[in-house]
Amino acid sequence: MSHRGHESGAALIEFALVAFVLYLLLAALVSFGTMVNAAQVAQDVARLAARELALTPLPATISFEDALDATDDRLFDPNQLVVDIDAVTAAGLDLDTHFASMPLVNRALRPVFVFDRVGGRRILRFPGAVLSSPEPTQFNAGLTVGVPQVVARKVDGGEQIRWLPIVEEIRPDAASPSSGPFSVASTGPDRGLVALRVNIPATASALAEYDAPTTWPPEPNAGQPHRIGPVSAVTGPGSVPPYGTPFFGAVSDGPGPIAGEQGLGELGSVAVGVRPFRRVFIGQALFRREVFR
Repeated sequence: MSHRGHESGAALIEFALVAFVLYLLLAALVSFGTMVNAAQVAQDVARLAARELALTPLPATISFEDALDATDDRLFDPNQLVVDIDAVTAAGLDLDTHFASMPLVNRALRPVFVFDRVGGRRILRFPGAVLSSPEPTQFNAGLTVGVPQVVARKVDGGEQIRWLPIVEEIRPDAASPSSGPFSVASTGPDRGLVALRVNIPATASALAEYDAPTTWPPEPNAGQPHRIGPVSAVTGPGSVPPYGTPFFGAVSDGPGPIAGEQGLGELGSVAVGVRPFRRVFIGQALFRREVFR
């Protein structure tokens, strides 16, 4: 009996060791699969948006931002990045029918939408930071979404972020619309081109973010994930969300990786809060404008 008991204990230990490796591989598979999907969707959406803008009759001298505003009912609407599931159901609709009524880019972004709870509401939303919408509607729960990119981290857990548009023009001077190639009156070297970028954040469901090494050669950092400290995330100078406003309490009640301050996520690691591995994936496309009005 004693011999059999020893064999049973050894089998449990072996299973625990093997299971740990298997769970780690599964977490990596799910996390990187999600990120590959986000990268693919970003590229597909960029091609779609660029092609549609190139074929849309718009004034020759219109800026890229004004072109997006003029086509928000057909191409991309930043106010339709959140879907209140209960509101859709109460209106007698299903999600497929609701998404079919959205502009083309919003529909194409559906594969990266995540399920969340904010303020007790069940929602589907674009990944990123939950923001207050300037134009509440029946189906967006008064919310929209912004894309925060971490540009610096501090040892006390604080982050510095900058806000990225979901759809933006690629141009020499990001702050100068006149330098972009979309308008034929552009001050840049190219004119009459749709050159755009799509930004989609993706967050690992079980893998932590690690601080960058401060010495060279770098020291092993296997036990040094980036901790969530008492210092809040701050926005870099001059950076604001292109659409929507950050508000107090805009923290997801849903799964940890998409929750946390500014949607940066949070994971538990041996009773310590750490940031999950997170990246912003981009898709880029270039089309010559074919139709002018």
